[in-house]
Amino acid sequence: MVMLGASIDERPVGLAVLHSATAAKAAFLESIFVDPAFRRRGVGRALLEAAESMTLAAGIPKLVGSWYHDTPAAAAIERLLAGKGWGEPTPTATVYRGGRSALEQTVRKNRPWRPRPGFEIDIWSTLSPDERRQVDELGATHAIGMGLHPAGEWMLAVSEETSVVLRHHGEVAGWMLNHIVGAGLHRYSMLWIRSDLVGRGLGVSIVIESVRRHYALVDQLPRLFFHVEVHNDPMHRLIERRLGVFERYSSLLRSERSLVAGTAPSTRNVKDDRRGSGD
Repeated sequence: MVMLGASIDERPVGLAVLHSATAAKAAFLESIFVDPAFRRRGVGRALLEAAESMTLAAGIPKLVGSWYHDTPAAAAIERLLAGKGWGEPTPTATVYRGGRSALEQTVRKNRPWRPRPGFEIDIWSTLSPDERRQVDELGATHAIGMGLHPAGEWMLAVSEETSVVLRHHGEVAGWMLNHIVGAGLHRYSMLWIRSDLVGRGLGVSIVIESVRRHYALVDQLPRLFFHVEVHNDPMHRLIERRLGVFERYSSLLRSERSLVAGTAPSTRNVKDDRRGSGD
């Protein structure tokens, strides 16, 4: 993780955040922000140029950015990227946002989990140390992508009392993992079921059970959101049929730029603060 700061007359006026892994094929521009009082002075452009140069210097050939279509700064972001030769924005996911009413409707629409022979659903905090090691091992034995494996989100706190684990004959066979991303803000993050159990309605069951546990804590966690990829039609249909009505639906847009050696602009007095594990 790299944080790039911009200042004018020693006053902080902008920030960009980059994320990448060692030997990655692309780096990700997680955020870019300019103080409204200092916009239209080239600060955003300077931050973007610095991000591109740093990405190229790290040997990473592509920079990717994403943003919500309805964020107040969306138009400014798109103008900035277009001016620097980035690709046309394309929607990649729908972001659902809601709160108490969505949770309440979901609980009312769906009956509680009825245990099936050999299966058990419980909260994440009940995992034993041996089971947590088993979860780590599943990432390799079942080729679970980092976007679905608990180890893929190391920067946020797991919501241990709303995340749930599915056990099959005593072995971990799936999970719905959630994270706390801010004060009272709850993200439904990772749904995974062992491949030989897919198609039995277990994924729906663990999602609903996770919602039930969240609803019990709604006073502490009143807001929620989650992403569903644009082409995941089965999940969108599930949300329409089985979950509550959400307060806001946003499209997550994505754009990228391929960086060719010698073409990225040089940085202009932009400081960076490297954070993380050394990646």
